[in-house]
Amino acid sequence: MEGQVQQQVQAIEGITPAMLWTFLVVLVGLMALVVLGDKVADVFRKAKKRKKEETELTETDITDRIADKVMEKLQPKLDEKFAEIDRKLANDRSDIVLQTNQLNATTARVDRLDNDNKALLHGMSALLSHSISGNSTDRLKKTQTALNNYLIDGIYKEDEWA
Repeated sequence: MEGQVQQQVQAIEGITPAMLWTFLVVLVGLMALVVLGDKVADVFRKAKKRKKEETELTETDITDRIADKVMEKLQPKLDEKFAEIDRKLANDRSDIVLQTNQLNATTARVDRLDNDNKALLHGMSALLSHSISGNSTDRLKKTQTALNNYLIDGIYKEDEWA
């Protein structure tokens, strides 16, 4: 019976079990070669990529690349901070202009008050001098003229009072 089964196995369209086994071994071998070829190609790809990265590192300074990446991240934040600083500077500048104008106006008022005091003191001095001696009418007239000129023109001239 075994001989009969073996003849039937051999009789299946001329394919023997040894032929099937040989086919399977060859198929597995071919698949192994395909996988091996893929692995070899992958090794070459990785080696090429590594070499390319090494040449990039030697061609460009790594610190420049790092600095560029950092600046890409920081630039929007820096622009925002500088815009805020510019706004504050503009506000401070307008405050300084306002305070400078106020200071100039105050200085002008103080100067005017100083001149007013000088004119009054010259007038009082002339009155006291006349009151003491009674003879300085010409000094009183000169002081009156100078005081009238000061009140009308608003310009204090030291030489008119002497």
